[in-house]
Amino acid sequence: MKVTILYTTDTDGAKSIKNVAEDIITTHHTTASILPITMGGSGFLDAAAENIEGCHCMTAGIRNRHAIANTAEYLITKDGKTAYIEAFKACGFDPDDSNRNPAKAFTLGVGDLIIDALRNGCRNFVIGIEELATIDAGIGMLNAIGYKILTPNGNELPLYRGSEMLRAASIVDSEIAPLLKRCRFTVAINDDSAFYASTGPSMRHARQLGANDVTTDILDNGLRNMASLYFKHNGRDVSYIKGGGAGGGMAGALASFFNAKLKAATSIIPGAAHINAALHKTDAVIIICDSITPAIATNVAFQYLITPVRRKAIPIYCLARHTGDITMLRNSGITNAYATTDIPTGLLDLLDSMHKKSD
Repeated sequence: MKVTILYTTDTDGAKSIKNVAEDIITTHHTTASILPITMGGSGFLDAAAENIEGCHCMTAGIRNRHAIANTAEYLITKDGKTAYIEAFKACGFDPDDSNRNPAKAFTLGVGDLIIDALRNGCRNFVIGIEELATIDAGIGMLNAIGYKILTPNGNELPLYRGSEMLRAASIVDSEIAPLLKRCRFTVAINDDSAFYASTGPSMRHARQLGANDVTTDILDNGLRNMASLYFKHNGRDVSYIKGGGAGGGMAGALASFFNAKLKAATSIIPGAAHINAALHKTDAVIIICDSITPAIATNVAFQYLITPVRRKAIPIYCLARHTGDITMLRNSGITNAYATTDIPTGLLDLLDSMHKKSD
């Protein structure tokens, strides 16, 4: 039996899960490919580092989601041309943060990382932008790389965060805008949100990030305003960009200003070709993750993985610490999902069950 085991690098103890899986496979007489995957949020750099030979880990000074000085890591490829940036490290969502509010959180740190990589000679940027604490249409990131956003009376916004979006009236280009526009940006997404309205990030995610109903409406109206402003400034209507609302609208901003390509996170990490090859030569797929719900299972990156497997009628199993409604999960293409607090034991039990069915 050939099995492909995919483990998300945002899972606690992902490396130990890999090691245990390898031990189980060795003693279980199963041929397996054990590969890391990422959905573009926490663990994006880990998945990239797992597959980039000779990459350099860089540390940069940034401002975090509360605009407080901090540091964050990013990766530069061996040739020095490409930077892999995980936005989560700069402004990721923390459910234990007592001050969480997507209208008051900043994306400045993402821009800080871009500038640091630019100074280090990078001209290609691959950015994972999922699981952020912010909904600001990327204005904090834009400000950090030199753009200024002005109010109707010509004053600069006092703060570059979501709560200020409705006050924006015009944009002043960054001095390095010509250089940035010659760079290549690829954005790793899992969220297919529109830029605003019912399928936009505010209506979909703001309450989960700590917003109340009033703040949710303010953010949605602010995103509408920024969509209009970006169109006036760049001539590109972000409201028509599929996935433009990912990262609280940061994806749309990167697409509008720098013609960024938005792609499923599982398709652009180094090693994606190995994953695809393994999926074409497998009898079963096991996906190990922290949580699997119908919302996760139907998102862009997850569906990119499982759609070709479904077409071949290959069974797909999920092991997770938390699972959603099993009927809805099956409707999304998963054969079965198992909730377990002990993933290595759960993996062993699942392999035993699969062997019995194949005998």
